[in-house]
Amino acid sequence: MKVVIRDVTTADYGAVSALNQQGLPQVNQLPVESVRWFAQNAACFRVAEMQGKLVGVLIAVTATCGYQSQYFLWFAERYAEFLYIDRIVVAEQARGQRIAWQLYEDVERCARKLSLPWVADVYSNPPNDVSLTFHKRFGFCRVGRQWVENNTKEVAKFEKPLDGSAG
Repeated sequence: MKVVIRDVTTADYGAVSALNQQGLPQVNQLPVESVRWFAQNAACFRVAEMQGKLVGVLIAVTATCGYQSQYFLWFAERYAEFLYIDRIVVAEQARGQRIAWQLYEDVERCARKLSLPWVADVYSNPPNDVSLTFHKRFGFCRVGRQWVENNTKEVAKFEKPLDGSAG
């Protein structure tokens, strides 16, 4: 089936929030008010559709967006400029169809257009092995780690410089 990747619209807000729920606990909550904030402030807020149904979402923000997530702020303390992947979620029934890969190829075009290195984080303790492997295959380099949520979880910090070199 053909996957269509496009910008989010206001009509998608409820579906984006509901799809995000499927990604818990590998992503944090995303109420509709937060979807609205991201729609207004994200550099890249893309959704994937198959047969008119929302099956994927990717949100990326720049260093200057005013985001206050502790995950984001780790990068803001270390990088002057970047494109931060806040989250990517693919519907359970659509997994294994390279939707995440297509969304990342799409955001890579956004990073190149903005001339920004892009960064992401993935739970490493407890591990999200699928996402850790995905980021390595996509060419990300591990650049650090951060303990979050009252030191109950660890995230691996990744960067993919535009020139392909380590940051």
